[in-house]
Amino acid sequence: MMKTKKTFSLIFALITAFCSLAVSFSAYAEESQLLPLSNVPYLETISFTNAEIDGGFQKNKTMYTITLEDPAVSPTLSGYHVAGDANVFVTYGYDGLNHQNAIIVTLSFENGSVIYTFNYSNVVDFTLSSNANLSGIASEYGEVQPAINDTDTEYKLYIPNDLTQLDVTPITQDINAHCDPLSIEINSSQEPTLSITVLASDGTTKKYTFTVRRVDKTMDEVKAEKNNPAFVSFVDGELFYQKPVFSIICLSVAAGLIVILIAAKIARRITVNVYDSEEKPFYKTNA
Repeated sequence: MMKTKKTFSLIFALITAFCSLAVSFSAYAEESQLLPLSNVPYLETISFTNAEIDGGFQKNKTMYTITLEDPAVSPTLSGYHVAGDANVFVTYGYDGLNHQNAIIVTLSFENGSVIYTFNYSNVVDFTLSSNANLSGIASEYGEVQPAINDTDTEYKLYIPNDLTQLDVTPITQDINAHCDPLSIEINSSQEPTLSITVLASDGTTKKYTFTVRRVDKTMDEVKAEKNNPAFVSFVDGELFYQKPVFSIICLSVAAGLIVILIAAKIARRITVNVYDSEEKPFYKTNA
């Protein structure tokens, strides 16, 4: 009997210790979500269009909920600041039925990554729609021209001249539509054409093509420009027809044409008229 009691006591002690350890581990896991990230790049600030972060953003958290202003519209990344050197990759989370329920921001760096998840607190009820339009794309080093609209399906995607890892996440107008992100490796001379197909919730599809073009800027130069609060575009002014030399050539050609026209006009005035309108004819025909 004593042996049985001792056995029960030992089992009870083990269970108590296990439960205590589980509670401690749970508390540690919860606390670890609040520990400041150290020795790795991390987000200092971040914001979204069409969404507010519940409770605000904190540097020491990686799991959040956000509330959408319009639950039918996909939120997009509108601004951020990274402490450290890391690339930013935005994707969307989906449930088992491909219904969008989160936006995920990944900081990728040489030795690993840090993933921030922003779950939607007000997921929209699923409804069938034929809306297969894109509202934009998320690409840290990519810029689309012209701006994505409901009519055009062919665009240019401009990237730095040294980019070799191209990450693109399509952003659907309808939160219930679906489109997979794209990640490809390219060499520094490649300018591929990307095909992206959006699947609407009712099965309607729409295909987009993005022809990649490189600008005369490096990734570091582009990143420095984008960190400027006044940043608008790293492409504007870089295309040949936007550069000053193009304007100079156009002005030179126009000036040359004007000079030629003036010279021609002056030449016409000083050219001798070999026919005298007042001179009588040498002969006269009979009527």
